[in-house]
Amino acid sequence: MQQSINWTAKKENKTRFSVSISISEIELPELRTLNSNTILIRRNFDVASMNETLSIIDVASQLEIFDDESDKINFINDYIIPIDAAKFVFFDAEKIAEIANLSIKDEGSFINDALGKILGLDTYETLIEDIEFYINTLKKEGASKNLQEQIINNEKAIEISDNQMTKLEEENAEKLKEIDDLKKKIREYDNLISQHSKQGNSSFDRNAILIEIDKLKAKEIDLADRFNELSEIIPLAILTGKLEEVKEHLEIQEKNDLSQNSSKENSEKIENFIELLFNKPPEPNNSTMSLKDKMFYYEKAQTLGLQIFKENGEYSELEFEHDLTNSEKKLIEDAINLVNTQSKDLFENTIEEFNEIKVKLSDLNKTLSKVDADLEDELILEYSSKKETADYNITEKNRLIGENNQQITKLRSDIVRLNQQLVTLVKKVNINEQNKLKIQKSNQYIDLLHQFLDEQKNMHKDSLGKTILSELKKLMHKLNSEPNQTKFIEDVKVTILASGQGMKITLFDQDDNEIRKESLSSGEKQIYISCLIKAILKESVKSLPIFIDTPLGRLDEEHRDNITKKYYPLLSEQVVLFSTNSEITPKRFKEISENISKSYLLLNDGVNTNLKSGYFNTISND
Repeated sequence: MQQSINWTAKKENKTRFSVSISISEIELPELRTLNSNTILIRRNFDVASMNETLSIIDVASQLEIFDDESDKINFINDYIIPIDAAKFVFFDAEKIAEIANLSIKDEGSFINDALGKILGLDTYETLIEDIEFYINTLKKEGASKNLQEQIINNEKAIEISDNQMTKLEEENAEKLKEIDDLKKKIREYDNLISQHSKQGNSSFDRNAILIEIDKLKAKEIDLADRFNELSEIIPLAILTGKLEEVKEHLEIQEKNDLSQNSSKENSEKIENFIELLFNKPPEPNNSTMSLKDKMFYYEKAQTLGLQIFKENGEYSELEFEHDLTNSEKKLIEDAINLVNTQSKDLFENTIEEFNEIKVKLSDLNKTLSKVDADLEDELILEYSSKKETADYNITEKNRLIGENNQQITKLRSDIVRLNQQLVTLVKKVNINEQNKLKIQKSNQYIDLLHQFLDEQKNMHKDSLGKTILSELKKLMHKLNSEPNQTKFIEDVKVTILASGQGMKITLFDQDDNEIRKESLSSGEKQIYISCLIKAILKESVKSLPIFIDTPLGRLDEEHRDNITKKYYPLLSEQVVLFSTNSEITPKRFKEISENISKSYLLLNDGVNTNLKSGYFNTISND
């Protein structure tokens, strides 16, 4: 915050600065009224005292609407833009492509979170959690002192693990921000080196090398993410042979069980038949059959019966039998199916492509080092040194993020285990009749709320899929090819995942084959997630203002034209783009000018940043 005040103000010993935003058509809590429908939210900060004040003012009366600080914050989070929905309203278009790399479970959670915040469904999910907490409280009331201590210790362990996980996630978020800052510095150093370099008769175009390195690094990150996802399956792939053996063994074991049961059943039927034949009336009059004759026919009937109903050798001798539950057998089957869906070629191609990019990057960096080595300017050497340091720091921070992610995965697993233990402990508690009735009624409320949430999600899933496909067809040039050419994405299906884990979005080609999202290019991922966000916002009960940084990110020229003309103008009633003139060029600006309400340009003179009306070559002196 101290670095946010401008240099001129600092030299003049001015310590206070503020940021204000005007918002109209506001919904207010009960017992609050406005003289107009517009409010002004202002944040004041003093860099000397490091104190901040927040004001929410009625524009007409210029009076504060709230006195209590917590009321102000709650009002912004609950009535302006819910804090948890902010990530769908304020985002970096270049970074949203990473969402396409999420696992099915994480993507489902993302969509569930989005719909929950945008549609207000999270209120009902929170209510379910509150009722479940109330039920657990009732269950624990009758626990003995020893059992209560075990439950409390278990709950504390869960809380500690949860806090550690939150801390690690916050550390990762901070490191990702630092990586972004370092990347910006590297771009600055590259620009400075290019500006001050004298390449003379060099046959190498330094800027072209830098552009190619950036492209390869982006591809390297995508492949690394894909490889990390595949690496989770590698241990299972290594054990595929053994898993198949166990599966085959279980199948033989099951056949043996069926054979034995069938044989036992046939033997019982034969015995019953013989008993009814020889020892139950009616019998022939004046029968002279002796006991010896009866025994002869009994044995003969038994032999013939076994021959007629024999199992044709379906029983196989096994040295041992696996003592596995149905759920354990299902785990083995799921593991084999998971490995089978990931072909050997996919592993090999990913590794081969990753290695090729590493080699190309190494060659290009060597070439760049040679070009920079020919430059004797000390300033350039200094910039090169700083750039190398920044590159090293990025690598180091990525390594630390990886370590944190491993710890987060372990903590998440610990929390699942501890929750299972907690459920087991709570089950041991003797619950009185009165509390049993309360729990029964509470569970009925939970079932009703789950039914309502399912109905809401079912109602929105079809329209979500249609909007995503419609937007993809507008924006992706592969879908706008000639009629006789192969289509890229032919259909989009949205399915609801079990146990409240959100929704899964599946892309299909013209042959009804699933298109894996990790196989999309960085630009295509950005387009897909942009379409997903627009589809989610379209389901919203009210229009939200959208703020987007680097709006055209990694897109190629054709995609840039499509998203500029067909996407952003219709994304929401109010869209704010933070763009450079290399993204929204003067030509593009002119093409969408009829959709632009206002435009501003930030101009830095080396000391101060000034705000001008207009856009680059259209600025005025207002």
